[in-house]
Amino acid sequence: MKIKNKKNSADFQLVKGPVPILMTLFIVLAFLFIPLFQLTDLPLVNTVQAATLVLPAEDQPEESCSWVQVNDGAFGLGGGPDGRYSGEEGFETLVFSDRLYLGMEWDSAYGARLWRTKSAVQTPGGQEDWEEVIADASGYPFGVPLITQNDHIDSLAEFNGYLYASTANGGSNLLGTRVFRSLTGDPGSWEDALAAYGAGFGSVYNTNFKDMVVYNNWLCGGTQNWDTGTQVWCSNDGVAWIKKNKGGFGNRINNMNNVKVYSGYTYDQGLYFGVQNVGENLSNSSDDVAKLFRTTSLEGTPTWIEVFSGAPGSRQVDILGEVGGYLYIATESLSGIRIYRSPSADLGSWSQVNLDGMDGDPSNTGTVADGAVVYNDELNIAVSNLVGGFKLWRTSGNLVGGGLLVEWVQTGANGLGDANNVYSQLSVFNGEIYAWTSNYSSGQQVLRYACSFEPSPTPTEPVCMEGKEDCQSPGSSPDLSHRVFLPLVLSLNR
Repeated sequence: MKIKNKKNSADFQLVKGPVPILMTLFIVLAFLFIPLFQLTDLPLVNTVQAATLVLPAEDQPEESCSWVQVNDGAFGLGGGPDGRYSGEEGFETLVFSDRLYLGMEWDSAYGARLWRTKSAVQTPGGQEDWEEVIADASGYPFGVPLITQNDHIDSLAEFNGYLYASTANGGSNLLGTRVFRSLTGDPGSWEDALAAYGAGFGSVYNTNFKDMVVYNNWLCGGTQNWDTGTQVWCSNDGVAWIKKNKGGFGNRINNMNNVKVYSGYTYDQGLYFGVQNVGENLSNSSDDVAKLFRTTSLEGTPTWIEVFSGAPGSRQVDILGEVGGYLYIATESLSGIRIYRSPSADLGSWSQVNLDGMDGDPSNTGTVADGAVVYNDELNIAVSNLVGGFKLWRTSGNLVGGGLLVEWVQTGANGLGDANNVYSQLSVFNGEIYAWTSNYSSGQQVLRYACSFEPSPTPTEPVCMEGKEDCQSPGSSPDLSHRVFLPLVLSLNR
């Protein structure tokens, strides 16, 4: 290998004249010991030109990503008695004991089902990687013959080593919500978590139990209740439950207009529930108002304060998650979904950070519980659209041009390739993002964002930057010890 001297291009030569013993010893020791040190970060003396390997653009590995369906539609269950999927929807997702769980409704005639990845399946690829875990031999959800009582899975949560699953009543039935739990999630292992109270925590008017969340060693969720207003029930052991609010988050009396909890979340030492207020006209949703309530302690009788109230037509608050020190929420509006954020989540601190309908499209109406997830430090949200399929948007929270709106990027095609995918929950499992869709044409779909890399051809000739004379073949490692050492020796000859 040629090493050029700053004064001339002659090959390296030893210093002439008397050769001190110490200099000779220095040279020998340098050859022996310098390779042992991490000197690659030291700048080379300018008598050496470092080789730079660059692969042509066409030889760079290319990443190819797409959404891939990894189940049969509706998990192969088929449609309802009429053969159609119009009564089937996806509800709730959770990762428990290294398995992905997905709750659903298999038509109102058959009720709730809960699917999970099979043991040791880290990346599901097809229907063979899934199993159903709550239907008994007769097809009854959790072994309960009253199908309409367990119409669908309404919430999933992990608490004190147990997997909890709540159900919702179908239609306008007043049968009371049910809550079950299991240490393993296996078929036949489920027990009644409301055994001491009966369905609906003792009231048939509590027809569902939504978005369970763990807060300060309590498991809490909220109901739909058109009699007293929504109720928050919590447990610190999973079987003894205490009501932790006045009906409808009223102060001294029930507020019967706040009828339903849609979402729950913990943020900055507070417990939050997003609520639907039905407004003055119970039969017209155009005056429904989205509300958000917070408490900072569940001890005794909690104090709940209202920290957000939307405009008429906003319907309900769906809590999306937190990114960059902000809590994000979504509401509906006559002109499409609206997304707000706040660093404190206090009343009056919220700013809208999207255009109505994301891109001005009012058919981008809103989202659903579990419709958002943080993935790779970005907030991903599935925006519901009954016309052309839901749309997936993401943001890192960066403001556009110093304004009030954040930058949103749409990911994938509408419905992720199927316009009949109109709603979706999102979850992250083993480092990959999944969409769990409602599809009234072919049944619920599980979609995984899958990436692959095209292998790069191995160059047979060195490819160097222009003007660089010292070059190594691809696949070989430069002799860094000599690169560092030789200029040091040459400097003695100056």
